[in-house]
Amino acid sequence: MRKARLSPNHTRQRPDFSLAIVNIVLLLVFFFLITGSLVQQGETSVDLAATTELPLERLPRPLLLVDAQGAMALDGVAVTADTLAGLLGPQMPEALYLLADKGLSADLLMALTTRPDLAAVSMRLITLHERRVALP
Repeated sequence: MRKARLSPNHTRQRPDFSLAIVNIVLLLVFFFLITGSLVQQGETSVDLAATTELPLERLPRPLLLVDAQGAMALDGVAVTADTLAGLLGPQMPEALYLLADKGLSADLLMALTTRPDLAAVSMRLITLHERRVALP
């Protein structure tokens, strides 16, 4: 019987490390679940960037100004969403620069940027500057 143990034909079983790997992964998952819940949702806040001085004459053209109510002006000429493509002309510019008020609703902005008649134009957003008035 002792010869059977020492025979070269006997293959040695390799240890299975899959259980150890599963344990490590589960420990990492628990760690991230616990540490992720330590931060309160109100603790982190982001201040959005605001431009204080923006000279309109130095901005690229064609420039489409959109106010908070959705009224538009293309390079100083009042337009509507339906007449915008006609004013841009048959040769659409490579890009249309949108200067939108921060109070503009996302629905109005998405409706404007996804119009089929403006699909050939790349639209680039510019934030509307905020004028700060000094109190006396």
